[in-house]
Amino acid sequence: MRGVAREAELSMGSVRYFFSTQDELRRFAMRELIDKIGRRITAGAELRIADAREGRVVDAREGRVVEAALALLLELLPLDEERRNEACVYQAFVAEAANDSVIAELRQEADDGVRQQCRHTLESLAEFGHVAASRAIDIEIERLHALLDGLTAHLLARPADTPFARVEELLLTHLYDLGKPGYRGGHQ
Repeated sequence: MRGVAREAELSMGSVRYFFSTQDELRRFAMRELIDKIGRRITAGAELRIADAREGRVVDAREGRVVEAALALLLELLPLDEERRNEACVYQAFVAEAANDSVIAELRQEADDGVRQQCRHTLESLAEFGHVAASRAIDIEIERLHALLDGLTAHLLARPADTPFARVEELLLTHLYDLGKPGYRGGHQ
């Protein structure tokens, strides 16, 4: 609490006026972080979708839809200093989730938001014929979510070993592979 007061250039009393406990402050900070990330991600989503639709109608360039999906997915990854800082703070909160049910709920909400973005991306790709009929969308949502989580871990742990061009190539490869027939699932 003292560190927050010092950073905000406020007295401890001012901080305690709004947050009577450290838990309240952490919960507020996590909620703000999730909201900030959500606003950034959705800010251009409608424009990307409109651009992709326009590309379909005007010149039917196959890559327009995939490029729009790629741009949206890249927003979910810690590819610049601001997003790396957000991801590091988020990971610190996630570590607390085991001991704080409210933080655990906020983590679940954030995770559901990423999963929803994956669903939206795949449904948009499918709408434009970029997902093979043999692909099980629910499995593909989980695969894409896992890929994003894995890339985030790599980008945080060893950013120098995971350059932007490589991240973009990995995501594009995944997105274009969705158009090829895939395994439908089921255990053997």
